[in-house]
This record gives sequence, C-alpha cells and structure tokens, in this order.
Amino acid sequence: MRVVPLGGLGEIGKNMMVLEAEGKLLIIDVGLMFPSSDMLGIDVVIPDAEYVLERLDDVVGIILTHGHEDHIGALPYLMEEGLTAPTYATSLTRGLLESKLSEYKLLGHAQLHTITSDDKLELGPFVVEFFHTCHSFPDSVGVSVSTPAGRVIHTSDYKLDPTPNDNKPTEVDKLQRWGEEGVLLLMSDSTNVEEKNSTPSEKMVEKTLDAAIGAAQGRVIITTFASNVGRVKQVMNVARRHGRRVGVTGRSMVNNVKTAIKLGYLDITESDLLSPSEMETLPPSQVVIVATGSQGEPTSAMVRMSMGEHRQITLREGDTVVLSAAPIPGNEEYFNRTVDNLFR
Repeated sequence: MRVVPLGGLGEIGKNMMVLEAEGKLLIIDVGLMFPSSDMLGIDVVIPDAEYVLERLDDVVGIILTHGHEDHIGALPYLMEEGLTAPTYATSLTRGLLESKLSEYKLLGHAQLHTITSDDKLELGPFVVEFFHTCHSFPDSVGVSVSTPAGRVIHTSDYKLDPTPNDNKPTEVDKLQRWGEEGVLLLMSDSTNVEEKNSTPSEKMVEKTLDAAIGAAQGRVIITTFASNVGRVKQVMNVARRHGRRVGVTGRSMVNNVKTAIKLGYLDITESDLLSPSEMETLPPSQVVIVATGSQGEPTSAMVRMSMGEHRQITLREGDTVVLSAAPIPGNEEYFNRTVDNLFR
C-alpha cells in the first residue's frame, strides 16, 4: 500500500490524500487553499494532482469528509481536468458541492452519492467505513479504510467536544473498537496541537455570541467562513433569543445558507432572512448580519464594508463587528488589514 499526500500535510488548506493499493487509488478530500499576501494575482491554490490525473481510470472513488472549502473547493478545477470518479459525501456536504458544481456548469458530469456515518462502502480493494466527528460543519465524518495491508484511520477535522450544539459527539466508540482490532496507520488532524489547554466547547462560543449580541445597542455584524453552517445556526439561535432577525451577505454565504435551509439544517425559511434593504432600514437593534470575510479575503463582504465599497451595506456608528474566526496561518496580513480598516 502507498500513502500519497497531495496537500494538507504540514500546512493549513488544500487537503487531498490518496491511498493506493493493488493499482487502485482512493482519494480523501479535494480542497483548496487561499493565497498568502505575497501570491500576487492568485485567487486560489489547489493541490498538484498530476499523480492522480495521469491515472484517472485507476481512481475507484472520492471521499469528502465535510463541506469546508479546504476539503471540497478544488474539486471543480480537477473535474475540469477529468477527475469525475464516484464521489461520496454526507447530505449537506453534497448539497454545497452541488451548488458549487452548478456554478461551474459541471453538475451533469458528477457522480455524487450520499452517505451517513453508518454506511460501509467497498471500492476496489478498499473497504470504507465512517465515524461522525465534532466540527463546525454539521455531519462531518472521519474515515476508516481497510486495505490489504491493514486499517488506515483518517480523522479529518475534529475535536472531542462533550457538549456539541447538535448533541452528536465524535464517535469515539468506533475508534476504540477499530483500535482494539488493530490499526496500521492513524492520520490525525493536528491543528493547534502546539497550544496548551483544551479546545473550548461550541457551547462556549454560543455564550460569547450571546454576550456580544445582548450588549449591542445597534446592528451586529458577524463574520465567519461561508461554509461554517454550524456557526450561522448559532448566530440565528442567539439572535432569535434577543428579538433580532438575521440577514446574510456574500455570494457564497447566501448560496450555502439557502442550501442548508433546503436540506433542513437551518430551521428557518428563506423568507425569514432579511433582505439587503431591510439590513439597512430596520431599527438597528433588530438586525444581525452574517458576512463572509473572516480571513480578510480581498473580495469578501466584510472587506468591502470595511473599505466603504459594499454596494448594499454601509457600516455606521453604533455597529458592533464580531470576527468569529481566528486567522488561518498565512492569512494574518489580510486579517489585520481588515481590522485596521474597521478602526479608521
């Protein structure tokens, strides 16, 4: 068996792992990475997938662990190069991917299949099982792959949160069982492993949001990743408790929220969302806006607002801005530039 990391190893972003056995390839995630500030003229960075593109007939399947951009964002680009193998994902991940592929006019070329954490797949020499993981994206999964050489565990992004918002903790019982049976290789997420202490529960994040929204007199504008449906759901729950309505801005955020509503991951209707005009005209104490731009991405909604260039929303005195995500390593300059603009 051969393990071929094409991205995401020793870096944040463009996650793409290939397992090879008996001449067949199994791909886990196909993500992108946003460029650092010194990559002038570059919009996104994708894995160098030549190893796969030269052997497309050997690819037995693509497993997508969740719907964040650093795990699914490169798939449209590689599909344009011919990577159209059967692709397996949970319901929301598939929904976001379908929306993305529709934009690229590639949906008709995709072979998409919905899985749950209880499913078991036989793909060539690989037997694939799943376990639910706690993450900011609902229905995230880790992967167990039985190969002729032994079992490989790929955790993807996870945390051991005993009190997750969806009341679905990481399925450590499956990990325990597989560990007792024997594991050849564990490939584990190690983000922030150098930090002491433990990662706070998502319930603590909701308490922080509750305090910020509760203390605000005017509008509250919260930035997060467009694919962080879990955070959007938290904001909506807190806003409802404080008698506020929520609007979203940023093309990818709007598309993802609509998909999440359609699939039942957000318990509102599209008509419940504030329109751009309502975000500007309703009494400020009744408004919460969720925007893209938590990493200071140059064309995102928050960056445009911070520079006074957003076509529909103008920041004004009395607004409270909450940056609901820490900068990813490499994005610090973009992030800090946005903060500087907000203070001007």
